Amino acid sequence: MSFLFGRKKTPEELLKQNQRALNRAIRDLDRERTKLEQQEKKVIADIKKMAKQGEMAAVKVMAKDLVRTRNYVKKFIMMKANIQAVSLKVTTLKSQGAMANAMKGVTKAMGAMNKQMNMPEMQKIMMEFEKQVISVILDSFFHYFNYTFREPLVFKALLVTNMVADESQ
Repeated sequence: MSFLFGRKKTPEELLKQNQRALNRAIRDLDRERTKLEQQEKKVIADIKKMAKQGEMAAVKVMAKDLVRTRNYVKKFIMMKANIQAVSLKVTTLKSQGAMANAMKGVTKAMGAMNKQMNMPEMQKIMMEFEKQVISVILDSFFHYFNYTFREPLVFKALLVTNMVADESQ
């Protein structure tokens, strides 16, 4: 039955479609607001013209129309701000969905890596590495101290031998 009504849209497609509708609504509001602002300028010019002619009744009606037009402009600005806020929320949802998909992929990759790793073998390798590192460190430590303590003894032995040889002559 789904072939009669078309395929079901994914959440990403729905978000994209709604985002387009919101952007279209914003453009329409901007167009209408621009038209109202142009009409406001014409009304202001007409009010000035009628005031110069002294037709105050017409000026009052036009002034009321001007106030109404300005209120509509303010309402359009508020509607645009509200639609932009909704658009921002839709964008946030879209980015959160992308983040969730990325996290899903990372989780799968980490699971595959865990399956490939042999933990007992890794522990055995790490223990062997630690033994070798400790052995190298201890060898260099003993070599250093053996050389450090042996040198002064050899030097002192030579001095004593030279002194004894000098005394015997």
